[in-house]
Amino acid sequence: MKHVLLPLIFCLGFSTQVTALDKIETSDGGIITGVIMQITDETIVLSTEYAGKISLQRNQVIGFSSQQPLSVRLNNGTIVTGLVQHQKQGMLTIDAPDEDHLTPLQDIAESWSPQAQDPELTRLEEAHQAAMRQWSLEIGADIAGKKGNSDEFGVALTFAAKLSGEDDALLFYGSVDQAEQDGVDSSDETILGSEYTSYSSDPWGWYLRAEVEKDDFEDLRLRTLLGTGLNYRVFHSLEHSLELRSGLGYRHENFYDGTTEQSPTLDFGLAHGWQFASWGRMTNHLTYTPAISDFDDYLVTHDSGIEIPLGFSDYWQLRFGLRHNYKSMPVDDRKHLDTSYYSRLQLNWQ
Repeated sequence: MKHVLLPLIFCLGFSTQVTALDKIETSDGGIITGVIMQITDETIVLSTEYAGKISLQRNQVIGFSSQQPLSVRLNNGTIVTGLVQHQKQGMLTIDAPDEDHLTPLQDIAESWSPQAQDPELTRLEEAHQAAMRQWSLEIGADIAGKKGNSDEFGVALTFAAKLSGEDDALLFYGSVDQAEQDGVDSSDETILGSEYTSYSSDPWGWYLRAEVEKDDFEDLRLRTLLGTGLNYRVFHSLEHSLELRSGLGYRHENFYDGTTEQSPTLDFGLAHGWQFASWGRMTNHLTYTPAISDFDDYLVTHDSGIEIPLGFSDYWQLRFGLRHNYKSMPVDDRKHLDTSYYSRLQLNWQ
């Protein structure tokens, strides 16, 4: 008797598993079976044994039936949980504990498993998380040296601390660049700066920035740059962003020979970021500050680089970059353009 019952029980159980599948009817007359995982305004996600998870476009579906309860949100905001059965002509019946609900397919806004969290709650949590201000810190260092026919040594340190939220961002940054060749300084530059940007009328916003620079190699005791104006986010996402800014500024320069230069300026800038691959990100920054009294007197700074994760770490990166500083009217015996090529080890934390 046992030898007869066991195969029968096995067959009944197997038959139950096979038949207890949700069914989706498509506009071309086909029927696709599986387990409905989620319904959005555009797709129905179905888990199948033969193709894994698949997504069907809702405009190609005329109805569906479920063999397990689903939580369904209607377009009017009502949430109903129960078995769903396709009647005809796109009409569905939701067998809820209190009463049955008859609704057309197009009135279903979304659906999910009762054991899963309501997608609306998930979206609210993500929006709240995005709106919260968070600190991020970046520290970089590159060191180069040479012994032999000439003795060379150089070190550059950078840092950036940023407090950013959905509507604004506060940035503090700085760098130290020192180098010597055969005991003679070839670079001695220190930069400190900060800027605040508000995106209260996204994509439009406003900014305020300040920067001080000391460069002994250029006989510059102190340069102060101030700027404020409007910024515009052309596009903005984690993968690709472009921001433009335009405003007014002020430049004050004090040199070791006792001379002083100062002038109101225009203030233009560009910031671009592109995650072009899972292993690489490109960033570009450009500023242009011409004096209002003489447009032939201007400063241009440019920094472009590619950041590559180091191994499988989420914190360490290698950055390969190119930096330009161009001053149209340098002090005597100094060149207009300073170009720096660098490879930098960076630590990112947030």
